[in-house]
Amino acid sequence: MLAAHSTNMARIRNFKLRLAALGCVLLGLVTGPLVLATGAAATARGPLAPFPAPTVNFVGFGDGHGHGMGQWGAFGYAAVEHETYQWILAHYYGGTTLSVSKHLVSKDPEISVDLNENDGAPVVVTSPSAFSFGGHSFRGGQVARAVLAAGRWALSEATRCASTKWTHVASGLVNPVAKPFSLLPYARSTQVLTICEADGAHLPVRGTVQAYDSPGGAVTLSILPIEEYVRSVISAEVSWSWGLFGVGKGSPQGHPWGFQALEAQAVASRTYAAAELASGGWTSYATACDAYCQAYTGMANEAPVSNAAVADTAGEILLAGGQPVYAEYSASTGGYSYGGEFPAVVDRGDTVCIKSSYYTCNPCHKWVAAVPVSSVEQAYPSVGTLAAIEVTKRNGLGALGGRAVTVEIIGTGGVKVSVPAYDLESLLGANNPNYCVSDWYGVTNGP
Repeated sequence: MLAAHSTNMARIRNFKLRLAALGCVLLGLVTGPLVLATGAAATARGPLAPFPAPTVNFVGFGDGHGHGMGQWGAFGYAAVEHETYQWILAHYYGGTTLSVSKHLVSKDPEISVDLNENDGAPVVVTSPSAFSFGGHSFRGGQVARAVLAAGRWALSEATRCASTKWTHVASGLVNPVAKPFSLLPYARSTQVLTICEADGAHLPVRGTVQAYDSPGGAVTLSILPIEEYVRSVISAEVSWSWGLFGVGKGSPQGHPWGFQALEAQAVASRTYAAAELASGGWTSYATACDAYCQAYTGMANEAPVSNAAVADTAGEILLAGGQPVYAEYSASTGGYSYGGEFPAVVDRGDTVCIKSSYYTCNPCHKWVAAVPVSSVEQAYPSVGTLAAIEVTKRNGLGALGGRAVTVEIIGTGGVKVSVPAYDLESLLGANNPNYCVSDWYGVTNGP
């Protein structure tokens, strides 16, 4: 989810990540559906009337897949109901045990983050302080660029990230590593590397940066200790301001109760990363990714409050059968988690609304979307003119009969296209004011 108090650039970057995910779903809309009935079935049912309105109106609940913890729900349980982060984790991740890892996290192993929006592009780094790249030294303010060709990297330098004139430095490098002036865990932004991405974004990162020749081509890897990685993830996933809500009386560590939600997020993020490490990572060279796994914005959004939550839970992860679990989470469960690896639970915290500042009310607990009929017809051209959208199966948990599982798109000629409920998410997200996206919805108008 978006952090409430991030910079404009960070908001743009995270919004782009959400659109990228929606774009993947949209591909499913065009290529995935199975035509169930045509011809004889259409004749048997008889001609159907066109959809009776210019838009298909939906009501829905939640934002995201709903597996595991709901971030807004965790905030509600912490800030309003005064539950500890241990209680929150036990509630959402049933069947797990909270433990301090003795083999994975306590030694603070490094984790590699594929900045996948930069895949295929040159690896460009700079820093206000002196740094090195591939064993070559650069003064503060210089920019170094590595370009991949035939399995080797060529290094050049310039004075601006977007320069059109580069001076050759070296050739024939194998997966060169850039090192900053300081690798200390709390190094200042002037002492770390900044990655200049192809889209124009500048990402300050802790640790080192590697230009890597992956099987799919050039990859930019941010490599850093896992605790520093978690500091980045928590600051990108939730708002640090949550740690300031809820009176502090009786709360652990003397922080306001909302701080417990930040600690729950820290443990969940660390656990997910530990599970990646334990499994060998999602590829042979990277153990996390910034757009399709946990949100990662380097040190751009770090804040003392969220950093404290990471420090207070250092090394803590969730285990099942002695192994770290994939502690999935999403912005909002809508009031009932999905189930699956972790038991489905009622999520009272999801209704949270503390009317004191921007972004302290869950905008996606319940939402509406008005999807133009023309957009549906464009997404499902095989149905022709739209007659109806019907949810044919639900999971039985919560309002409307629970989350939709399968949906039929029906044309006036009787053609039916059956799709998984999540295939409609890109249309729903693009047509509701808060871009809420989930598979828990129903049609409120039509035949």
